[in-house]
Amino acid sequence: MAYRRPLWYYPLFQIPLLLLGLCLAMALLFWLLGWGRPSVAVSIALDLSGSTYDPQPFNAPGTIMNQEINAVNRYLEKNTSGVLSQPNQVKILGFASAVRPLTQNFSTDAKVINQELTQSIQPGLAEILGEGTNLDLAIQEGVKALKSVSDRCRELLIVTDGAVFVAPEGIINAKSNRVKINAVVIGTEAPLLQAATLATGGRYISAQGSELDQLFTGKIFRDFNNNWGWVLFWLGLAWICLMWLLVMPLDRWLFQGLLKMPINLAGKLALGNAFFWSAATPLIVWKLYQILEFALPFIGSC
Repeated sequence: MAYRRPLWYYPLFQIPLLLLGLCLAMALLFWLLGWGRPSVAVSIALDLSGSTYDPQPFNAPGTIMNQEINAVNRYLEKNTSGVLSQPNQVKILGFASAVRPLTQNFSTDAKVINQELTQSIQPGLAEILGEGTNLDLAIQEGVKALKSVSDRCRELLIVTDGAVFVAPEGIINAKSNRVKINAVVIGTEAPLLQAATLATGGRYISAQGSELDQLFTGKIFRDFNNNWGWVLFWLGLAWICLMWLLVMPLDRWLFQGLLKMPINLAGKLALGNAFFWSAATPLIVWKLYQILEFALPFIGSC
């Protein structure tokens, strides 16, 4: 062993080392630069029932309704801040007993959306929407709006302060149209709504009204526009390259050097370790995609 060439002279060490560096560099670039982010359409359904502002006036400062609208405006600002190469298309709905579009169409223009939203949020809207909380109708109208978007991932975001009933038909309709139901529930818990988000691959968040700004520009925005599937893909390839990089160190230093194994047995064990991880890593990564609900690279972005 003392007369052997150093490991870095062998192609079996050099090639995995180069590929490992490439995969780690790609994972870092995808993470830092946001490559591979999906194109997203978001329908935001805001609960504007009386419980979101009573006993204060309609949309009074500090009410849940006002905090919802402010959070939407912060989301729109983040959406057009240059973080995304393709900003989300956004449409906003208001609901109570009835549902009413607060913006006309899906748009990426924050100024247009904000102007339409401001024009829609008037005290007379309370009489149009009624006093109840018809979440089934909100889901139905949100899915209907998203069906018109054919080239983007479809995200429905429900913001409500009430634990209400969710019919199975609404969940089935959302799944059949590839719409993810996401929910922010303020000040309470909604187990049925949480079940709807889990069934469609969305997110469920229980929060206080004062946290909405941070949630909309932080967790919710990141979840809708993440490329974690690509980062995991490159890290999985990097792990396989690392296992092949370790073939010669394991053979020479561990199995032959430390454990004093015969050269043929040491080589078989070192290669067996590399082949094992080459076969097992794709299965492990696939399972992580399913558990974490990441989009599959090359196949689909949603």
